[in-house]
Amino acid sequence: MRKILTIISMVTLVSFPVKAVDFDFGSVSVTGGVALNSAVYGGSAKETNRDESNVIRTVNKESAVFTEDHQSVFGELNLGEFVSLGFEHTPDSITTPENRRTTQAEGNSTAGTTTVSVDFNDLNVAYLKFNLPGGMYLKYGYVDVNLDIKETMASGSTYANVGTEGTIAGLGYSRPLGDAGLALRVEGSYMSLDDVTTSNGVSASGATVANGGRNQVDASNLEGLNGKIALTYTFGG
Repeated sequence: MRKILTIISMVTLVSFPVKAVDFDFGSVSVTGGVALNSAVYGGSAKETNRDESNVIRTVNKESAVFTEDHQSVFGELNLGEFVSLGFEHTPDSITTPENRRTTQAEGNSTAGTTTVSVDFNDLNVAYLKFNLPGGMYLKYGYVDVNLDIKETMASGSTYANVGTEGTIAGLGYSRPLGDAGLALRVEGSYMSLDDVTTSNGVSASGATVANGGRNQVDASNLEGLNGKIALTYTFGG
């Protein structure tokens, strides 16, 4: 909600200079759309494993890139011909590939397997869209997403789910399909998310042989390139 209020404030700030060049904000309409998205995502992670004495036992670093397709729905409030305030929701989960690793505690002859994957759930984008002559448009907004961490750890511990935020910038083209309000859009965008830290919930003073000690994951460079094709319908105006 804080991000949406920020964008509303941005609309207020840009309205004065836009009016100064005789852009008409008197006509208000609403656009709804459904989209198919194909994206490339990437990121880096460092996992730090400590033993029952809180001494660092292993540090694992991984970087990965993966592709994912998903659907989304969006709505826009069009403030005249040139500025729109929008909100987009992705109901699908965006799932990373599963990372599998064999671990063996010191003094234990039996190896265990740890598997981890992440679902990016409830990806929401609040954005400003600036419409240009000829059907082109620019878009900038704020992203909010929940990270549901799916893991099976040899120690039996689990990682806490977390949320993160970020920004998105895009460029697109909208072509009307006749005069009935339908239009077809194609869009490319770049998304960057804030760094994320999560752990298995074991504190430095609470490490024991039974819980295997504290494990912490620090994720960074979370970003994605997205291609979108969408069908829209505009009411009013």
